[in-house]
Amino acid sequence: MLRWPGASTVQSGAFVPGIPDIAQFPMRKWRQLYASVTVPQNALLLSYSTGGYGPLKRAIKEFLERWRNIRCDTEQIIITDGTHNGIELCAMALADVGDTVAMESPCYWGARNVFTAAGLNINMVAWHPGQGHVLPDAPRKTRLAYLTGSQHYPLSVATSATDKQRLCDALSPDYVVEDDYEFDRDDHTNLLFDPQSTRHLLVGSFSKMMFPGLRLGYLVVPHHLAGPMNRLRSELFREGRMLDQAVLAQFIFDGDLDAWCRRIQRDYLGRQQVLHDQLCSLSSVRSVSPPSSAISLCVEFEPPVDDVQIAQALLNEHLIVRPLSPVCASHDPRVGLVLGVGMLSGETLSRESQRLRRCLEALLR
Repeated sequence: MLRWPGASTVQSGAFVPGIPDIAQFPMRKWRQLYASVTVPQNALLLSYSTGGYGPLKRAIKEFLERWRNIRCDTEQIIITDGTHNGIELCAMALADVGDTVAMESPCYWGARNVFTAAGLNINMVAWHPGQGHVLPDAPRKTRLAYLTGSQHYPLSVATSATDKQRLCDALSPDYVVEDDYEFDRDDHTNLLFDPQSTRHLLVGSFSKMMFPGLRLGYLVVPHHLAGPMNRLRSELFREGRMLDQAVLAQFIFDGDLDAWCRRIQRDYLGRQQVLHDQLCSLSSVRSVSPPSSAISLCVEFEPPVDDVQIAQALLNEHLIVRPLSPVCASHDPRVGLVLGVGMLSGETLSRESQRLRRCLEALLR
């Protein structure tokens, strides 16, 4: 088992996937917003919330219209404490212990952990970009289908709404949960989510867009589930964090989130290009995900490379990555590494990318 260092020990050389660039985030503006909303007239922000802060729901509704081409009602939006909390709420509200949830292979390890903890049986269905899902001959009864949004994680490639629909047609899940982990403004056509559907739900988070410590996200749910799921969340998780929600709402209304997304996504694209160019010609490398505005990049190796062993060897060199095989189904032989570009930039990224290449050259001989 790989042992990952704590955040306090992560220094240069960390290609940790899923961690955004927190060094460049406009923290001064963020602190100013806290001061502006913390006034006596806003004393209610220090109390419990009921279903989430109304202005934040309106801000998210407008953000989804601009960036995802999603037109929903504010009543359909549930504020969550990040992606895991949203997935957990779906598992508790929509499934019982022993029910089956279908997930793509490779999968997002965090979602798999949540579903496992909820007592659900996981049916992993391999997905290959450009080829589609390997559909089962005799589909089992499926309560939930969990799919990544417009950008697949951990493969870090564009998804296909057509592939997702074909999978749902084959499995006939009662509910479809789509995790819009990362996205840009032009990839909303990859989403299967329909806000007018009675079985589609969308999970979103601001942690990957802004900074992990924020731990605020949202669910967009069908109209008939909005009331029951809001009540369940209030009873189980004891809502609060109104001050954080108010600051985030103002950050969105002021246009700062849109500006930050546009800026940092341009940076990520350039960083991915640097890393892609260093790794694409290595021996035993089958493919490297094309440069995109996402935080993570995936390198696939030709079997029988031991990606877990390679990840451990790189960790010993303070190069922190994740192996691909542990998030693949037993019948999915893909191996590789998942790397992040959020923590490195400029000369440091160039230097550490070259060092990563040299280490992999030695390990892949």
